[in-house]
Amino acid sequence: MRPSQRLRAVRCETSSERRHEPARLTASKGDAVTEPSPFGLLLRSLRVGQNLTLESLSARSGVSVRTIGDLERGASTSPQRRTVDALADGLGLDVAAQHAFLRAARARVRTADPSEAPGAVPPHRVFDFSGRDREISEALDILEGELEPGQQRPALVISGAPGIGKTTGAVEILARGRSAERPTVFVGLDGFNASPLTPLQIMTAMLRQLPGTEQKPPADLGTAADQWRAAVEIAPVRVLLDNAANESQVRPILSICSGDVIVVTSRRSLAGLEGVRRLRLGPLQRDESIALLRRLIPQADADLDALDEVAGLCDDVPLALRVVGSRVASRPAWNVDDLLRRLRKTEDRLRVLVAGDLAVEAAISLSYEELDPRTAALFRWISLIGGKTFDAHLAAAAVRSTEHGEVEFRLDDLTDLGLLEARGGDRYRLHDLMRLFGGNKLRETVGPDELERRRAHIRSWLLGSLERAGAWYEPGRDAQSAGRAGRGFVSADAAALWIRAEAEHWWLAYAEAAGLGEDETVVDVADALHWYSDVWLSWGNWHRFFSLAVTAATNLGDPKMEATHLGYLAWAEIVETGDRERAVLTARAARDAARRADDPAQEGWANYYVGWACWLLSRVVEAAAAAADAIDAFSRAGETVGVENARLLSTMIRNTRGEHLAAIDQMEATLARVQGAPDADSFLNLITQYAAYLDLVDAYLAVGRNLDAIRAGAVGIRVARLLNDDMRVALMMRRHIRALIEAGDSEAAMVEVDEALRLLGPGSSEAFIFARFRAEIAEVRAGTRLRPNPDPRHAVGHSGSASPS
Repeated sequence: MRPSQRLRAVRCETSSERRHEPARLTASKGDAVTEPSPFGLLLRSLRVGQNLTLESLSARSGVSVRTIGDLERGASTSPQRRTVDALADGLGLDVAAQHAFLRAARARVRTADPSEAPGAVPPHRVFDFSGRDREISEALDILEGELEPGQQRPALVISGAPGIGKTTGAVEILARGRSAERPTVFVGLDGFNASPLTPLQIMTAMLRQLPGTEQKPPADLGTAADQWRAAVEIAPVRVLLDNAANESQVRPILSICSGDVIVVTSRRSLAGLEGVRRLRLGPLQRDESIALLRRLIPQADADLDALDEVAGLCDDVPLALRVVGSRVASRPAWNVDDLLRRLRKTEDRLRVLVAGDLAVEAAISLSYEELDPRTAALFRWISLIGGKTFDAHLAAAAVRSTEHGEVEFRLDDLTDLGLLEARGGDRYRLHDLMRLFGGNKLRETVGPDELERRRAHIRSWLLGSLERAGAWYEPGRDAQSAGRAGRGFVSADAAALWIRAEAEHWWLAYAEAAGLGEDETVVDVADALHWYSDVWLSWGNWHRFFSLAVTAATNLGDPKMEATHLGYLAWAEIVETGDRERAVLTARAARDAARRADDPAQEGWANYYVGWACWLLSRVVEAAAAAADAIDAFSRAGETVGVENARLLSTMIRNTRGEHLAAIDQMEATLARVQGAPDADSFLNLITQYAAYLDLVDAYLAVGRNLDAIRAGAVGIRVARLLNDDMRVALMMRRHIRALIEAGDSEAAMVEVDEALRLLGPGSSEAFIFARFRAEIAEVRAGTRLRPNPDPRHAVGHSGSASPS
């Protein structure tokens, strides 16, 4: 019989053993009579089922004969965790059986007679309660708000993470309600005991708190329901059921108390309950946390920044805040700075968060020990994931699982227990205190070598996924099979969504790979992502990203690779940092490396970047010469895309020089060639078209062809929308609005200004430009505007893509 099967057979085996073991019910003279606990019965059943004597199990497990005997007789009912683990190993239990074995060890003996149901001492209302005004208002609206005719008042289920203040919050809600003069019936449901209260025990405990219910305790739930309804009809009460284990424990109670003011708290969401309203409590707002700390710490004369840091290190969790506040308050010689010195040590933080019988780690442990072994392992491994949020794919990578659906199911179970926070969609957040707890458990389970191997696996998976995502934007590359091992993507949009959502993870992994000297990985990933950098100009880290790639390429001693990544770096200096002088030097270094490699294509791109940077610096002679050199190098390499971009740069330079008619002819010719190409709708060609339309609008305006400028701007906006880049759309709108103003169509211009402001949002750095357009349009209408002198220059991308400078 397998160990898990033996567990299912316990009831049968133990009943037969009772006939042969009278000694375990009676102690020696002078000792108290003891009854075996559920764990003692289970332990004996498993031992006997394997034909093990006390001595042989002791030899297998390392647990003394006396300890095993005491546990089986019931003389000892609270074994330590290491004792339980050692016995499980000695018995050879599988992971499922070990979990059941541990739950039995944690169970407390309960009387079978419901008349002996526990009493209830309600928790007190804390004097220093802070915050939660929104949640309390929402809860009172549920419990005491107006009802529609025929509508029944729902029960309120309050759930949340360990230490989040569910019970305290429930007491505060009931204390602030209009019905506060009614007595509150309170029962602690012992939800985290392996044998929580039964519904009949709960009803018995509730009835014992009502006047006039001193009659014989109910024998069944039907009798309990009759007694309850008769009593509350005369004297209404409110009910608080604290720490529910599951739906089946409280569902009968909610039915019996239907219509009463009833609040249930649980770490689980109790999603299966019908006809209830739910309130999920999260961390406090930061100002609420600071207010609570000020109330708890009499000597809290520290500056706001110090209290803010304390609150952050406590994750804004009320229990953690109360613990640290109590620690400082109980030590007059301490101040907040003393506390901060201890809290900043990450490895010691959970040990610091203990004050008397309040302990954050103990609160989390109650939920953790409810987990089955595989879910517990998932919780431990995801503690290695940094960042604010992550998805199920990354969690699966952390446990090296290909069963994405199963991992998602287990993440939901962690969320339901409050160990994880669901952030919408496929995103989850592991709060810092939970991460510390999981990390501590992980280090207890595996050694440092395995930890490093798993970190390396997660890093490799992230960078492999990044390479595959970037490949969707690289012309001529098969994105489905590109790159190292990682997740795949069904479309370019899905790839782009992942790149942005997981940036905090892959950026850290990329930097770690660079620091560890994984140079080939770094250059491969940078090469795969450089086309996407044109799409996500607003990220803000491209200069650092390509700087690491340049270092890696130099370490590898490959001049072609060095030229390539120096070119990407020059692009970032032009577009992102705006250091055009530096960009000229970087691009010239790229040109030198390309010549060493005898690679005319990279030489062409290096000259292109030199010309582009010089043009933005108004060094048009150097810019024109570099553009001509780029055309020559691209032609030698047979690089048609490069030739078109270099010609477009040459045209922009001519436009800057005032040669507008010649520039118009060249840009129209470029657009005709690109739009007539078989891949006209490719990302690369759309980028080129966009850049051409930007400059074409300026050229048309310069020669007074306002209607042509309006037409070109409208087409340019459509192209920009195809690129899915709001900033590019806004930049093209700037040109189009200018054309509308020049043509005298102020009404259409104002409509487009409003559209641009909606697109950008109020916090955008570009919004002020469109606000200036409003004023200019007003001047046009009043006839007081002076003719503007627009600067046609703008930044372009890797392949001539126009971008905000």
